[in-house]
Amino acid sequence: MKKKSWLMYLIYALIFACYILFSSKLFISLDKESKVTFNVIPILIWSSVLFIGLGVLLGVERFLLEIRKEGRLRVNLPKFIFLGLPSLYFSLGLFLAYSPINFFKQTFTYPILRLLLIKSDFLAIFQIIFGYVLITSIVKVKSEQEYMKL
Repeated sequence: MKKKSWLMYLIYALIFACYILFSSKLFISLDKESKVTFNVIPILIWSSVLFIGLGVLLGVERFLLEIRKEGRLRVNLPKFIFLGLPSLYFSLGLFLAYSPINFFKQTFTYPILRLLLIKSDFLAIFQIIFGYVLITSIVKVKSEQEYMKL
């Protein structure tokens, strides 16, 4: 059992290392392209996908433990609504800021743009949080009474 645990965490660490290497190479490539074309949308899309993917990767271990349980898969709605949706809102902040619809720019992006003036790294943190909450909101429950306790 102990060797299996060591091997599993070694594989998990190797997957993280490969993911980080792939992500950094992709960011370098996209950064060069955005400096030439002045189009930042591809780097925004890929950074969101990669950081949300990192959050999912962080939560995979817990998700695999949930899958092994008996019962039906359910979504923990309070967790997803109160943690996932706000982190999704902040994750998509720059997309809303670049939206061609002025209503979105003026209404929904005000708090995000205020935070961007202070520090721009918070978007990646919210994307990682969203990915983690997304994967860990999926739980297995044995009965409807257990689901109502969530």
